Amino acid sequence: MCLNHDALMKLRSLLEANLSIDWRVVALDDPRTLAALAWCDLEPEVMTPLLKAYQRLVHILPPGEGRRAAELLGSGFHSAIQIANLSRDEFARRWEALFPGEDALGRTVHGAAIRRRGELVLHHIDRVQHDEPHYRAARFK
Repeated sequence: MCLNHDALMKLRSLLEANLSIDWRVVALDDPRTLAALAWCDLEPEVMTPLLKAYQRLVHILPPGEGRRAAELLGSGFHSAIQIANLSRDEFARRWEALFPGEDALGRTVHGAAIRRRGELVLHHIDRVQHDEPHYRAARFK
């Protein structure tokens, strides 16, 4: 998902219209939450996937650095898994092109992406195992 300039500008205007929202904790899967957002005449169906991608990046950025998520989206990054799948050196090169002179923060973000990927993999395995017929037949309470 690489955002074109127009989509990135729309996302930024949506973020500015909702400054009071903590994107780290807001539930973007909840229709009531989505209905409460100030959409600025933008289409929720189009913007919600962008907001979710933005939120995925905010989760791996240190607190106070969320503004960088839009830049990462604009350069083609959309998730912790995608970032974690890059080598540390490759991510560092791409981070340096976006945020010159901030290599320590880039290493922190890459490490956070690797940790997040690990959490997501464990969550996925847990869900798959819970759907197994033998697990459901065990009738755990």
